[in-house]
Amino acid sequence: MTGETVSSWRAGDLETIRFALGIPVIAASIGAIGRAMAELERDYPAGIAVAVGCLERIAAIDQQLASSPVAAEPVVIKTSRKGAAGPVPAELPKRKLDVIEFATELLIEEVATEYALPESTGPSLAAQRRQQIEALLLVLPGLRVWQPQAPPRFQGLMERS
Repeated sequence: MTGETVSSWRAGDLETIRFALGIPVIAASIGAIGRAMAELERDYPAGIAVAVGCLERIAAIDQQLASSPVAAEPVVIKTSRKGAAGPVPAELPKRKLDVIEFATELLIEEVATEYALPESTGPSLAAQRRQQIEALLLVLPGLRVWQPQAPPRFQGLMERS
């Protein structure tokens, strides 16, 4: 080797890789991660620094996702109110004809409030995490098969009638 700095794995990197990729804890998957790490160290030692950098960024994103509130309180955007223009009379009309002549809409109070949820950073952080996982899988491609598969969005049986 010529004056290059050779990176090596840290003690907890195997577990960090397993957690970041969502790989289940079984002997075969742990062995596969260990083999992928040894293969990278043997064939491309400079790639270890890339993988460790990806793991650190994934850990930082996970920490941000854990610290962000799950459900944000809605923010009031607009409030409008309709109500009586003056005091409500003590004696309200009792006959049908009196009610028609009396403007009853002045007695009704109507309140409308519009709410909005504040912008959440969750989706953008999740996209950044997926990008870092893809970068990690470029360095350790053999681990892609150990990731749990997402269930199909739409699933069902087609029936002909």
